[in-house]
Amino acid sequence: MRLRITFFAIAAVIFTSLSCSNHAGANKTDPKQEQQQECPPAVVDTAWQKEHASAGEIIETYLAVRQRIGNGCPSLHTKNLCNYIWSSGEYMFKCRGKNADIHELSKHIEDISLDDKHVEAFMIERDTARFADHYFTLKAMKQGSSFDESRDGITITVFYPPRSMNGNDYAKMKEVFSCKNSALHIAYMKKLKFPFRNSGCCEEFYAIRPLIEQNVAGSKLKSEIIALFDEYKHLMPGSKAADARFLHTNGKECRLSDYKGKVIVIDVWATWCSSCLKGFKAYSELSSKYRGSDEIVFLTVSIDRSDKKNAVLALIEKKNLGSTVNLLTGCPAESPFETAYKISGIPRCIVIDKSGNIVSAYAPPAGGGLEEIIAKLLK
Repeated sequence: MRLRITFFAIAAVIFTSLSCSNHAGANKTDPKQEQQQECPPAVVDTAWQKEHASAGEIIETYLAVRQRIGNGCPSLHTKNLCNYIWSSGEYMFKCRGKNADIHELSKHIEDISLDDKHVEAFMIERDTARFADHYFTLKAMKQGSSFDESRDGITITVFYPPRSMNGNDYAKMKEVFSCKNSALHIAYMKKLKFPFRNSGCCEEFYAIRPLIEQNVAGSKLKSEIIALFDEYKHLMPGSKAADARFLHTNGKECRLSDYKGKVIVIDVWATWCSSCLKGFKAYSELSSKYRGSDEIVFLTVSIDRSDKKNAVLALIEKKNLGSTVNLLTGCPAESPFETAYKISGIPRCIVIDKSGNIVSAYAPPAGGGLEEIIAKLLK
């Protein structure tokens, strides 16, 4: 009898143990299901549907969603960040960069991969070029640039005053054309036609050409852009400077080659260019430092048409440009000098070395880095 009771007691213990084990197994959540529960896609979509009236609200939404997502689902983190970039950029654009709180937005920006399939899909869904402009604006601001220095300088719009492309624009183009995002390539190649037409192609801009050639798929648009770059090949550093004919203020003809053997600095201007006139003082002061030197000559070249000669001469006298050699193209239409050096925008500074080779066809102005270039050449 005692043996039968012991047997049934042992059997009961074994059954209970198995039942508990099976019950525990039934309640155990599959890891994939658990991750899905922690990362509901609707969290991101719903949060970013509302309107944001300030930078603070945009940041609050971004951080709240990031906390809700937790450590899982990298794709949702990317989506949340893309929404943050888009909303931040749209907010800055609407206020034209004038609201003081926009600088708070750049503090939370993180790097994204332009090759990421989720990023590319987001770009295409919204606006590829516009999203990229927002992203790179925030990146540049985070590195210390002002909004005006950070915003897109490639395309001229009615919303902002025009400005020349700067280091932020060149860095942006390098990153764009170093990636494999074809939609982004197309969007930015369409934008590149503007700077060629409005400001030409400096050395930093020309450095983008090999990236396009290597990383962008062949197309009619790519061929057009490469052809535009090639129009400026003869103006790159080390190229032979084209000779040109001018009229001196005394009416005598001279040529650029007359000054070979000296460093030649050329300030291209016109009477109708207010920026050119403002720059005369710094240029004149710089040239005065080298007065009497046989190693360097400072020229001013007016591209005013021949019927404006009297106005040009009067302005030269008014500005007291006695330390520079003042020349005119003296043509009724575009001069050979303008054509050879592709003068599409002024003021423009050109530096040629003693051997007659181009140092920079798009040199910085006096007070903006020209002095350093000259100092290196005269060492």
